[in-house]
Amino acid sequence: MSDKSYSALDREIITLAAVWDLIGSLVHYGHFMKGHRTDGAVLMFQTREASKLFVIILADFLSLPRDGVFGLTRPRSEGSLGKTYLGHLESVVGDPQFNGDVGLLASSVKAFAGWLDGYTVVEKVWLPSIERDGTVRVQRMAYLKICGTISKHGFTRLGDVVRQVRKILADNGTEINEGQSYLVIPEFQEWFRDNIFIASSTVVAWHLNEIRWGIYQYLLSEFRRAYTPTEVSEGMQMYRYDVPKAVTDPLVRTMYWDLMNNVRGQPYFPRFTVDPYIRDLY
Repeated sequence: MSDKSYSALDREIITLAAVWDLIGSLVHYGHFMKGHRTDGAVLMFQTREASKLFVIILADFLSLPRDGVFGLTRPRSEGSLGKTYLGHLESVVGDPQFNGDVGLLASSVKAFAGWLDGYTVVEKVWLPSIERDGTVRVQRMAYLKICGTISKHGFTRLGDVVRQVRKILADNGTEINEGQSYLVIPEFQEWFRDNIFIASSTVVAWHLNEIRWGIYQYLLSEFRRAYTPTEVSEGMQMYRYDVPKAVTDPLVRTMYWDLMNNVRGQPYFPRFTVDPYIRDLY
C-alpha cells in the first residue's frame, strides 16, 4: 500500500477509522463492569484476563503504524505525540478536512499526551531478585508499553524491554546487568501491570473515551450532511451516504461508511469523570 498516493482527506479518514477501532477494542463492557458511576467513576475490569488484553491493545495504540502505510508518515512532534496514534490525531486537529467541531478532540488528544509524557512515582517497590526496595520514578508511557509488550511476548523476545527496564532502574540509582534484568522482568510486571496499571486504568479509559467522543462530535456535522434516507424496506428506513467525491479509493470509501455508521448514534460508553483520589494516585 505504501506506493499508492493518498490525499489529506483519505489519510484523515484512515486515521479516524483506525483510532475508533482501537478505542472500541479497549473501552467497552466486555472489559469493564457495568454499573459504574458517571460522576467520580472507578472502573473495574471484568477479569484479570480482560486487564491483560487491555494493556496489550493499549501498547498498539501507543505505537505507530509502519511508516508509509496508507500514506501515514511519522509525526514530527515530540514526546508521545511523535510516537503514538495521538500524533496522527494531532494532524487531524491541525488541518481538519470536514466542517466539524474539533474542540473536544483537540483538548482530549493534548490531555492524554500530557498525561503519558508525565511521570508516576511509586514508593517501596520491592524487587527481590536484585534485593532492591525503594522508590521508582518512571514515565507513564514507558511502563504502559513495557507492560503491554511483556504481556504479549515470551522472554526470548524481550530484548528491548530488558534494555528499557535496565535504564529505568539506572535512572533510579540501581545498576544491574542483563541477566539480572531478565530476573527482574516478572517482578516489574507484578508491580506495574498488576498494581499501578490497574490503579490507573480508569484514567487511561477516561482519556481514550474522551478522544472517542471528540471524534464523534467532530464527525456529527458530516454525518448530517451525508446521511440520505432512501426507500423503506420491510418497515426499516434504508439510507445511503453522500460520500465526498474526492474519496475514490474503495477501501477508504468503506472506512468512510463505517465512520458514518459509528456516529449514527452516540458512543455506547458514556462520558464520565474520574474519582479524584484515583485520578491523582499515579
